[in-house]
Amino acid sequence: MNLPEDPPIPDMDAEAYRQVREIIGEAGIRQTFSPIDGISGLPNPAYHSPEWLQLEQERIFSRHWVFAAADGELPDTGSIKPLEVGGTPIMMVRGADGEVRAFHNICRHRGTLLVAKPCARPQITCPYHAWSYRLDGTIRARPHFHGADRTDTFGPGGDGRLNLLPVRSATWNGCHFVDLSGKAPALSDWLAPVLRRTAAYDFSLIRWIGKRSYSVRSNWKLVLENYMEGYHVFAAHPRLLDHAPMSVRWQGEWMDHVFYNDYVAPGLTPGRGGVLPHYPGLSDDDRRRGMWFAAFPNFSAEVYADQFVVLVTCPVAPDETLEELHFFVVGDEARDGDRFATARKELMTMWDDLNLEDVALLERLQRGRQSKAFVGSNMSPAWEGPSHRFSQQVIEAICRE
Repeated sequence: MNLPEDPPIPDMDAEAYRQVREIIGEAGIRQTFSPIDGISGLPNPAYHSPEWLQLEQERIFSRHWVFAAADGELPDTGSIKPLEVGGTPIMMVRGADGEVRAFHNICRHRGTLLVAKPCARPQITCPYHAWSYRLDGTIRARPHFHGADRTDTFGPGGDGRLNLLPVRSATWNGCHFVDLSGKAPALSDWLAPVLRRTAAYDFSLIRWIGKRSYSVRSNWKLVLENYMEGYHVFAAHPRLLDHAPMSVRWQGEWMDHVFYNDYVAPGLTPGRGGVLPHYPGLSDDDRRRGMWFAAFPNFSAEVYADQFVVLVTCPVAPDETLEELHFFVVGDEARDGDRFATARKELMTMWDDLNLEDVALLERLQRGRQSKAFVGSNMSPAWEGPSHRFSQQVIEAICRE
């Protein structure tokens, strides 16, 4: 792989690079790494090939931190949220000690999926042969394993050979993340570029108030690319444009693995700093500032004076994405106070409306990517540089050792 025209991929895995070439070809690789002032970006197969998505699941989502749940989704002992990360079923479980843990969502007997829907249970019982597990993942009992008249029971430590398989997890201010590989950098290091830019905001005050989920008939990368660029705001989002016109916007930048963008709006509006309590001690500019981040691969967050909103894009199929929006406000009164009930509802409705405006466009974009007439993107150097760089990061992450 030492061809002089090869793109600059650090610490390249030769086999992964071979698979990339097999799916999108040398021309597709060179297109992705071409300058933005020509035809560039990932070619069509990267948005509709099952083989390409499998590479992303194995070499991106299985090797990086991924947002798994908000603490508020797991309010009680025995609360369980099942999800897929990197194509692998896992579950987040709140134990009797109050701790939230992540496990592979499979029975140690025959590999049956243990939990299919969010629920609350005193223990986890396999629906196939009724093997049961405690909330800390230790095996509790396996009925009739050695015959009809015998049930094997296990003490508090279970059996190391039979306990649920743990997944590395970490928590930041009510946000739970998982790392399937167990080898990603510390979560604090991964989030460091975000925290450096938001030093004025006391995120220990954020409180979860709910979420919205969407099934988007579009590739996860198109969803994230759309999230990064503000070029489409004037055409697609009239309410957002009224809040922050194009004249206060810029294209943003990458800080290592984290995309960053912001603006300072002319004033405050309902849903963006205008009603709910603010983080304490903000400057006038920060009170009017909107910031958004995308930490590779798929954790995105927006920060305004009165909120913290998480957007997560989870691939389901090459042409389908599960999108979750999680809403956090600032302080207990903002979460619980009756006088802010209407404002909380309006906040979530505003984001829901904004997101649905994007969903319709993203589904058109996905359909267009099926056309053989579309051979590559003509991106705006003024607005889409970060999206251009994101496409390169996808290949780099797949090919990295």
